[in-house]
Amino acid sequence: MKLKEEYIINLAIDYSKRELSDTQKRDLDNFLSENEANRRLFNHYRKLYLKGRSIAFYHQLDQQKAWNSIASNITKKKTKTWKLSTWLPYAAAVLIIAVVSTLVLKNQVEKVDFSKAYNFAEFAHAGNKKATLTLADGSKVKLQDNIEQLISEKDGTQISKDSANNLAYTSKTTKKIELLYNTIDVPRGGEYSLTLTDGTKVWLNADTKLRYPVKFLKGKRDVYLTGEAYFEVAHNKQAPFIVHTHDSEVKVLGTKFNVSGYDDQNFIATTLVEGSVQINNLNQTEILKPGYQSTILRGKDQIMIKKVDADLYTSWVSGVYEFEDMELEYIMIQLGRWYDVDFFFMNEEYKHIRFTGAFEKENSFEYALNMIERIADVDFAIKGKYIVVGRQ
Repeated sequence: MKLKEEYIINLAIDYSKRELSDTQKRDLDNFLSENEANRRLFNHYRKLYLKGRSIAFYHQLDQQKAWNSIASNITKKKTKTWKLSTWLPYAAAVLIIAVVSTLVLKNQVEKVDFSKAYNFAEFAHAGNKKATLTLADGSKVKLQDNIEQLISEKDGTQISKDSANNLAYTSKTTKKIELLYNTIDVPRGGEYSLTLTDGTKVWLNADTKLRYPVKFLKGKRDVYLTGEAYFEVAHNKQAPFIVHTHDSEVKVLGTKFNVSGYDDQNFIATTLVEGSVQINNLNQTEILKPGYQSTILRGKDQIMIKKVDADLYTSWVSGVYEFEDMELEYIMIQLGRWYDVDFFFMNEEYKHIRFTGAFEKENSFEYALNMIERIADVDFAIKGKYIVVGRQ
């Protein structure tokens, strides 16, 4: 049977979302049973959707059709009112400086010309694999060059870096077990991955720091995270794996999950992909199930849990930034870390524009901004070291 390409794409989207009507099911069954070419075409669009959601079709369809297909997801929200928390006395000086700096910058960017053609391609570049490793004796090793490297710790543990910039720890038997710590620090515009001595795999996002034992003691596997990381924890019933983030912790035996706890955000979010984790925060404990996310506000003892699409919070591991009905402010923070740039919003309302879309992390900075401009109906300009968000 002959189906229009746009209808096939809609079938792929609704199939992936499990929202096919009875009529669509019949059409799809007939279309797939007809020949192998139809099956390949359908799977092609389905994979595109799963990888990059609807914006991925930008390369497959007329632009206007692509924009129209996701326009219903673009809405504006009123500016939220935030209450000052108990840490105000300690943050007063920082707050005053921030307010003054913001007013000065706002004054400077009021004359920005959004109609001007800016060279975003040269302003910032996509990140790459780079980090700094601090050994137990305090010495630092740059992990950036695409060359193999072998490092030995004081206890004999071998730390190997391959040409693809992946780090792996191999434990050597010693008579006396000494608790030594290493720290890996990933800057803005970077990412890194490593395998710990117990076999646990860790992917570190930009602007992230992880402190961990070179070798875990019996019955204990504690690591300390600032930033964002994805963990695939090696199973060990006798030794729970615990990720410490500020005043909360995530406790697991063996599972896959993502933790986001940056210093510059007022929450800690844990998203579970597989297995089970225990979230501990001050006086509260909750068990998280796959497909759910816990959120803890800094300084609060409440753990909020909601069902989410885990792919949205873990796609960065596989090289894709994926956003679905998320605020522009959140998205700009993510992109700022990866491309190592700072954004300034001309108006508070722009921060709360909702955006749905996706693109590969290797895409240029200019490409990312072009996608957001077209979909979110905003404009970007360069002012000094900032990217200004506004409208013509």
